[in-house]
Amino acid sequence: MGYGVELSSKTSKKSKPRSREPRGPRGVDRNDILEAAFTLLAREGEAGFSVRKVGAGAGVDPMTVLHHFQSREELLRQIADRALETVELPIPTDDWKHDLRTVANGYRDLAHRYPRLFHLHFRFNATGPADHASSEVVYRAMRRTGLPDAAGAGLGLAFYAFVLGFALAEIEGLLLPLNDMEEAEMLALDPLGYPATRAFIPAFKKLDADAAFDAAVSAFIEGVAVRAKAKR
Repeated sequence: MGYGVELSSKTSKKSKPRSREPRGPRGVDRNDILEAAFTLLAREGEAGFSVRKVGAGAGVDPMTVLHHFQSREELLRQIADRALETVELPIPTDDWKHDLRTVANGYRDLAHRYPRLFHLHFRFNATGPADHASSEVVYRAMRRTGLPDAAGAGLGLAFYAFVLGFALAEIEGLLLPLNDMEEAEMLALDPLGYPATRAFIPAFKKLDADAAFDAAVSAFIEGVAVRAKAKR
């Protein structure tokens, strides 16, 4: 597996112990800067994030931050991977459906815990070692379906697009129950032109995000299973 990351049955919710690098003249090393950057982004979001603020939080000048991370984007990429280290990953099993569901739940939990930085997982093809470890679980699951690798690779990426998109939509408020103003707007729609929209109003008012996520994940997984069966 790339980057020497091993899959484990449970990754601690706290940061993994990191090997300490030689400290600079102010007693601050690269990991200290990354932790300061992570804390700032999780608290302020990207709008309140800057290399200057990271340096101030870590007690170093901005050039020291850039010396360690080369650019603001690379620092953001490593912050995203630092967050992903806290996701619990399953040991890959013969039950590929279980493995996909566990990864999906882990990403949704990550979005709830770190809503101000979760969007970064859309920005980079891979954030680093933790991302590759997660992908390995998903790609092994897709290969266990028996689908050709070309189909499995595409569906593996579709799995991430679905899970990340659902989680982001949820933390942005899309899956909140319908409020009174929204209900009134839908009720004002022409019944002949929008019969389905109006019929869903009671369900939207009582929308359960947990149930919606479970149903959506099940639909994706069962769809893959049907496709795999058809290829046999």
